[in-house]
Amino acid sequence: MRLRYIVILVCSIVSGAAFSQNWNNIRNSGEYYYGEGYGKTEAEASAAAMADLVSMIATTVSSEFSGLEEETSANGNVDHKSKVVSCVKTYSQSTLTNVEKWVLGEEPEVTVRRYMKRSELSKIYEDRIAKAKDMIAIADESLQRMKVDMALQYYYWAYTLIRSVQRPNEVKDSNGKCLVERLPLKIAEVLDNIKVEYDKKDGDCVDLLFTYNGKPVSSLDFTYLDGRAECQGTAKDGRGMIEMIPGYDAKGMYHIDIEYQYKGQARGDAEVSGVLNVIPGRIFKNAVIDIKAVEKEAPKTEIAQTSENATMGTDMPVTAASGTSTAAKTAKPTDTTATSNTTTAASAADAVKALIAAATPDSAAFDTISYVKVVSQVENAISKKAYSSVMRCFTVDGLDMFNRLISYGKGRIVGTPDIKLYKSANGNVVARGLQMAFSFNRGSKKTFVEDVVFTLDSLKKISSVAFGLGQIATNDIMNRNASGWSDGTREQIMEFMENYKTAYCLQRLDYIRSIFADDAIIIIGNIVKPKHGGAAVHNERQISIEGQDVIKYNRYSKDQYLDNLAKCFRNNEFINLRFTNSDIQWLEKYEKEKIFAIQIGQEYNSSTYGDKGFLFLLVDMTNRDEPQIKIRTWQPNEVSTDKLYNAGDFYKD
Repeated sequence: MRLRYIVILVCSIVSGAAFSQNWNNIRNSGEYYYGEGYGKTEAEASAAAMADLVSMIATTVSSEFSGLEEETSANGNVDHKSKVVSCVKTYSQSTLTNVEKWVLGEEPEVTVRRYMKRSELSKIYEDRIAKAKDMIAIADESLQRMKVDMALQYYYWAYTLIRSVQRPNEVKDSNGKCLVERLPLKIAEVLDNIKVEYDKKDGDCVDLLFTYNGKPVSSLDFTYLDGRAECQGTAKDGRGMIEMIPGYDAKGMYHIDIEYQYKGQARGDAEVSGVLNVIPGRIFKNAVIDIKAVEKEAPKTEIAQTSENATMGTDMPVTAASGTSTAAKTAKPTDTTATSNTTTAASAADAVKALIAAATPDSAAFDTISYVKVVSQVENAISKKAYSSVMRCFTVDGLDMFNRLISYGKGRIVGTPDIKLYKSANGNVVARGLQMAFSFNRGSKKTFVEDVVFTLDSLKKISSVAFGLGQIATNDIMNRNASGWSDGTREQIMEFMENYKTAYCLQRLDYIRSIFADDAIIIIGNIVKPKHGGAAVHNERQISIEGQDVIKYNRYSKDQYLDNLAKCFRNNEFINLRFTNSDIQWLEKYEKEKIFAIQIGQEYNSSTYGDKGFLFLLVDMTNRDEPQIKIRTWQPNEVSTDKLYNAGDFYKD
């Protein structure tokens, strides 16, 4: 027994000597960054070791961080090393994945040693630069699609990421131009081309018109002071709203700040969020826009007929809620004079009106005037807040949706309604052209603008109320070059997506329950960090922008998903969805059925959270009245669409 103890003792001494020797080699080889920490627990000691490691990295590379030399603190002194430490910490939070860990001792006296090869640091810089360039590609594409908000967001994020690397002036684009010089100019150029004009004032609410290069913006976020606090607003398809405190005198001038930093949107990305919080923000003076209140003469409302008389040029007078009596012809989808892509308006007001006049599908003749009267009554009731006066205009389900609509924050009609009617393939009549602004005042004030779509049945009662998709998503569906797609098919897809969006905004949990199949596959992706050098493990896919994150997929049953959604509804004052570009397939192998694979960009906003990503739905629409979602997935924003879920991931030939 004594011999055994001697052997153990000798082994311990030899082992300790070996550990010490190895640690000395790590410290003296010049090939590693290292840190050592002590604590009562392993977690405490590990945190101290990481802090020591980061400090060593910062000390070693401090002189190489040329991009931070210009930054000063409030008292005018430059603490260069502390800024480098802050930069390196943004790497430690999210990308220092190849740091080894060595634990000695036991609680309550634990020693932890953390170390990594110096060569790993250059790889981390390269990954961050690659991520920034991917973001620039997103911004370029977004700008082409009039998604000005996403363009500003990703240009600014890319600019900030590049400022956080060792030698930012050496990071260049494909044309050899320095990106830290080019990106601020690009952001300033985008801001210069944004124009905001006063439309009208209604009580404490001010309607605004937003254009980029003379065309209505698809979406744009901004902040403003309501006379008391900072508030948030969102413009959609050229329209936005600000709401001042009661009795506030703006003296004929309003001010808004275009959002471009999007710190709130970065909460799901630890690396971007860390960099935005560390690197001093760049101020763009042209993000502040002054808007002079100039009252305009109200234009006449034109109600478009889709009857045969209208298409032949025989205009029939009708009465709108605004009191006008005019009618106009309905434009067809191929009528290029009515599309937003050919807008040549000289002012923001003209550009927005041209967009509102976008084409609608062909329809058979029907009694236009009777339907117009119903919509006009509802429009008038909303304007006067006399909601109970139009109860008879709705079916039971329609009235439930209308009650939810008027309870969605503080709602009001914006602009001059330009109602267009068309008859759908299932015999209903759809009315488009009414826009409403909604404001929410719990906590930070937030405003949205939505297109409101009414569907009327054969008895001329409103059976459905929905929020429109917006011009980008609508154009993707209505103008998609797909053989075999009738107007009725496109209309059916639009109807489903609008109902889907509206159900989340107006918290129609019963409807959402009805459209999900009992055995639906529901997957939600969350960004996580890979272990052991970035290799994806089971149930994870290597698909994020920077190439090192992975998406961990959580699969839910229908009941689990709906339970979580119910909690989300209870915890939020509002939820708002915006859909952008889409890719839709009619699965040919099910050509006798209407099964569609829908991949669409989704922007989610609520009173507690916001994100942007891609929604994928596999929907059986064979029964138009009872669509069934078979698969629903959500993934964070990605660069390459071939890394996103699609029908091929679930159905193989």
